[in-house]
This record gives sequence, structure tokens and C-alpha cells, in this order.
Amino acid sequence: MKATGAVLKILVIDEEFPYPLNSGKRIRTFHLTRYLAAYHEVSYLAYGSSDSAAADCLREHRITPYAVVPVDRGQQGIRFYLRLALNLFSRYPYVVTSHYTPAFQSRLEQLIAERQFDLVICEWTPYAIFLRRLDDVRSIIVAHNIESEIWRRYQENETNPLKRWYISIQRAKVERFEKHCFEWADGATAVSEPEAETLRGLGMAAPVAVIENGVDVDYFQPGREVVDDHLLVFTGSMDWRPNQDAAIFFVREIFPLLRREQPRLTAVFVGRRPPRKVLELADTEGIVVTGTVDDVRPYIARATVYIVPLRIGGGSRLKILEAMAMGKAVVSTSVGAEGLRVKDGVDILLGDTPQQFTRQVIDCLNDEKRRQSLAERGRQLVQQHYRWEQLGARYHRFLMSVAGKS
Repeated sequence: MKATGAVLKILVIDEEFPYPLNSGKRIRTFHLTRYLAAYHEVSYLAYGSSDSAAADCLREHRITPYAVVPVDRGQQGIRFYLRLALNLFSRYPYVVTSHYTPAFQSRLEQLIAERQFDLVICEWTPYAIFLRRLDDVRSIIVAHNIESEIWRRYQENETNPLKRWYISIQRAKVERFEKHCFEWADGATAVSEPEAETLRGLGMAAPVAVIENGVDVDYFQPGREVVDDHLLVFTGSMDWRPNQDAAIFFVREIFPLLRREQPRLTAVFVGRRPPRKVLELADTEGIVVTGTVDDVRPYIARATVYIVPLRIGGGSRLKILEAMAMGKAVVSTSVGAEGLRVKDGVDILLGDTPQQFTRQVIDCLNDEKRRQSLAERGRQLVQQHYRWEQLGARYHRFLMSVAGKS
């Protein structure tokens, strides 16, 4: 489906250029922005370098990159803990203050004055802080998640009393920020209808569109690799806390139950930049942590079951769509499958407690016919509802409406 209508001058603002495609957020942002660039003049402002491979990739897709020198957001050492402590005296949450710089704000305002953009796309809710002073240009906020919901789940799953106290403070700040920041924009997108309803429930008067996550069904296809009957796999950015929690939860509480029934079982966790606490999981017999890989497809292809033991998160899971596109049976928690048009027992299996999750995995491993049915229905689902071309066309129509060009 081709986009039609006037050519817009669009500026995207983000924490980074969306490349390489090794995280869900980057994948979504890249594919939808690339679609827009085929029909509009698209520029991209982010922390990074204009001489990077990421910037070159954007240029190859007719997207003009503008870079701001990155800030230090390291999460170790005295300086990091000092920044956390100082944030206690800020009205804004740390996820906002750690990304805000006057240099970024100044460059944004300079570009708007020079280029006369029709629309600014804020590609992550915390970056809405930069929209406060933009009165002469329309804008939308892309809500990849409901950020306050993620912090609520952080708090629920944290057992350390001191960390839980600090998280409770951050959660309250994030909730306040979300209640106000959408007032600074002329529209927003959410990745599922329940999350769109949450945004509307915040009192947002501007329109909210549902632009779901998608998958490249030509790139992610059933593989020809030999399948290991005793192999499970999980893929996801290991520098994202919900994925870290999922890995730890699985290894500590689910995997011992699985090994009692399947002693030869192996679980592989694939994803970029795993911290020490995730790397140390590989000390457990049967657990493999790969770190960054060039291509996740061979790992998914060799596995019998794709696992998603998420307890924290929001949005909808590109990882599940990729696994389904590759014809894999998926076992997930309810949180892991949120926002997707899946049906338990039809195209996915769900289990929330360690015992339930274990039972679903074991039953799936032992029943080849059921695995095949899940795989076939999952592939059909993504082909019908989750192609990037379909989602890009819907996105285009919404942006034209917000810009007053429809």
C-alpha cells in the first residue's frame, strides 16, 4: 500500500540513531522511519556521531542525521550513584534528567528555526521534555511503552528494600511526568489498544493512534538448520532491565524445574551487552549467554521452543513476532505477550508461575504435533497483521492528519 498526499518535512528526535538493528526499539523506529522517508523529507536528531555507521545507514535511506555529542549515562561508579542521589531533588524522573542536555535543546530549536519542519516526532516518551518550548511546530510522542507501568512492575519485583524505596520514588515521578508530557504534543501513538486507552485515560485531548510493532516476514523465515530437541532460546537486548529480570527469573526459578524432567535441556540467552549478573548465569549447567551476535536467526532456528519469561515490560514484543515469523512455538508469560493479538493454546502458550511456565514448555517439547500447530498459526498471525508495510501506511495516514494535511 503506497502513501499518498503532501510531502512533509519531518524531524525525529531520539536518544540514538536506530542502527544497528539489535534492539526492539531500534527495529521498530528504523522500519517505520524508513517507510516515511520514502515519501517525506525526514531528518533525525539524536545523541551520537555524524561519522558513524548508524548515521551512514540513515543517509542510505534518505534520512538526514544530525548528531549531538552524547552525555555520560554510565551505570557504574561513584558518579552514577551521585546522579541518582541528586535526582531525589528533581521534579523529573531520572530517565528524563539523565537524557536532557541544553545542547540537545539548543540544536533542536536551531534546526526548527532553520528548516521550518511540519512535524516533530518524539521517538521516546522521556524525550517529550524537549517539546515543552516548541510552540510553532506540531509534534507527536511515540509511546513504545507506558513508562509508569514498567516502573510499577520494577517495584513489584524488587526484593531489596533500599532499591524498592528508590524505585517507588522514581515510579511516582514517572507517573507525574506522563500525566503532563502528552499535553505538550498534538498527538501520540501507542503499540496496542489497551496502551492507547491508558494514554487517553491520562486526560490527553489530542488523538492517539495504535501503530503496533511489526516484523519483516521475508527476513525472518523458518530456517533450514537442524533443530535441537533439547534447546530453548530467548532473544532480547540484555542491557534492558526487563530482559535481565526475565533471564534471572527463568534460570533461578523455572530452569531447575525443567531440568528435573528434561536433564539434557539447554537454554540460550541471546542479546547485546549483558551485565555481569546475566553473564554469571552461564555458571549454571545448561545455561548459555552469548552476548552480542551479528544475527539472531540461527539461534532461533536451532531451538525447539522460544521462551519469553518476562515479568516486567510494556508495549508489545517484537521478539515474539520474530520467533513466530520463523515458525517457532512460543511459551510466554502473560506480561511477555501483552499487546499482541495472540490466543493462549492457539498460537502461543502462556504460563505465569514457574510451575505453569514449566508445564507449558514440557508439554510443548513432548508434543510435536502441538508445536507444529502453534508454529503454523503464529506464522499466519504475523503475516496477516504485523507486516511493516501495513503498519507504515497506517502511521503515514496518522501523521498527515496531525500535520493538518489529510
